Amino acid sequence: MRGWPTSLPGTPRTPDPEVHRFVAACVAASHGDVGGAIAAVVHRVAAARHVEVELIVDGVVVDAADSVLEAGAGSVCAGPWGPWLPGFVREALQPSDAQRVLGVHHTPPRIVGDILDLLEQTTGPIADCASVLDPAVGGGAFLLAAAERMRGDRIDVAERFWAVDLDPVALGTAHAALSLWAGGSVPSDRFVVGDFLAATTAARLPERVDLVVGNPPFLSQLKGPTARSSDARAALRRRWPDVGGYVDDAAAFLLAGAELLASDGAMVLVQPDSILAASDAAAVRARLQTVAPLRGLWVDENRSFAASVDTVAIVAAPGDTSPVQVGRGAAVEPSAGSWGHLLAAARGVPIIATPSGTPTLAEIADVTAGFRDQYYGLVDAVVDDADGDHRLITVGLIDPLHNGWGERPARFAKQRFRHPSVDLGRVDPAVRDWIRARLVPKVLVASQTKVLEAIVDEVGSAVPSVPVVSVEPRPDAPSLWHLAALLTSPVATTLAVLDAAGSAMSADAIRVSAPRLARLPLPGDRRAWDEAAIAAHRGDIDECGWAMLRAHGLGHRCDVFEFWRSRIPS
Repeated sequence: MRGWPTSLPGTPRTPDPEVHRFVAACVAASHGDVGGAIAAVVHRVAAARHVEVELIVDGVVVDAADSVLEAGAGSVCAGPWGPWLPGFVREALQPSDAQRVLGVHHTPPRIVGDILDLLEQTTGPIADCASVLDPAVGGGAFLLAAAERMRGDRIDVAERFWAVDLDPVALGTAHAALSLWAGGSVPSDRFVVGDFLAATTAARLPERVDLVVGNPPFLSQLKGPTARSSDARAALRRRWPDVGGYVDDAAAFLLAGAELLASDGAMVLVQPDSILAASDAAAVRARLQTVAPLRGLWVDENRSFAASVDTVAIVAAPGDTSPVQVGRGAAVEPSAGSWGHLLAAARGVPIIATPSGTPTLAEIADVTAGFRDQYYGLVDAVVDDADGDHRLITVGLIDPLHNGWGERPARFAKQRFRHPSVDLGRVDPAVRDWIRARLVPKVLVASQTKVLEAIVDEVGSAVPSVPVVSVEPRPDAPSLWHLAALLTSPVATTLAVLDAAGSAMSADAIRVSAPRLARLPLPGDRRAWDEAAIAAHRGDIDECGWAMLRAHGLGHRCDVFEFWRSRIPS
């Protein structure tokens, strides 16, 4: 992987309007004949380039659809986008429900280029790679982009590629696209129909490759048609016993790809950003750091894929652990646990280190949150009562150091309440003890917010609604206002974002959990913490923030303050 190519064909990264018109015309004329439409495009591009290339699926040549051969102006066929056109047409003909169930989403050329830029920046040029594998090749976008960066005769370059896909049409499309790029049909024995994670497929691949690239299918294992069969789960357990059953298939592709890498090889695969912080993926991160440590992270800030999920690309390579190049920014030290701080750094979050050996919130308070049982146990007990003794506090009523109960409506169990209160006599008996245990002086913290937002319940009469977190001080703990200042501070928010990036419902939100809050470090400067508590009591958010920065020894970190302050709701 040494030496830059002497020249690049310079294919544009964003298709021009004529390409879009051509693809639209082909799709309109296809009448649902996917294979025939792709074969027609292959035929037209081959004719424009004066080569012989066919679409071959399962060993059979697919006939071109006459209606597509006659459709639209084909001047783009001879241009630099020619080899990409079969993949574009295949993607456009994929039904949206099939994309969702199969987890298949085409990678735009601009994105492929950006990802390969980061790969070469972090692991070196790919010009002389002897073997390149795409484990879920689709229409061949990654192989085409990689080919344009490689040195040598085009047929020779194309013969260095391996491709795997479950879909024979996808595999045929990628083979045809690469043949069009090379200027002649390339051998098809390295284009393997199968599941990259299956042992039978692995037996048909080389023992080692120089480069693994691609966009594997995103298949959530929580529920629905994308979940693995029991046999597939058992097979993955046998291969990686420590990898949980809820890990997305895309993460398993990372592990399988890493095991194929040569000692000086490299890998870049697109992933859902949950890979960086989700607890279910912790074993994947740990194993990857052992086999092929993280080298770079590309973050898609614009949801460029059709999937409704935030995406990243992981660059990994064998060798010692080193700082991770995050996009075009600075390199960031990796963590042994969550990689969420890398995603946060890519989004402009200032980096602060979590001190080791420092006392935590768990040592001075009990931190707890309800779940489904507590939520449904309250459904029949919530009433609209301005004079109720036990106010229900939902996430929407919590602002930093300010309780919005009675000032604005709240929603609970699909109902709107102006003054939501809990009638303890109507609480489900199964959760009554849990609810009564929360009726103590406490601090309540919202979840799925841009900053940590906390309010104080000095009387101890409020009932937290799921997923509000209750922080209940122990007898020797500082005051409730000390806890509120700690939880509302710039440091608490920044650490939470660094720890949890990629695990919230949106890219901008913090998913607050009781265990994460319990790990929050306590400040070392008690005098500054006292000042912060006084400021919190009088509702002075800014002064509380600056005092807590001083309490944590970060009074000079204006960037942390500004980051935190910019996220506070007006």
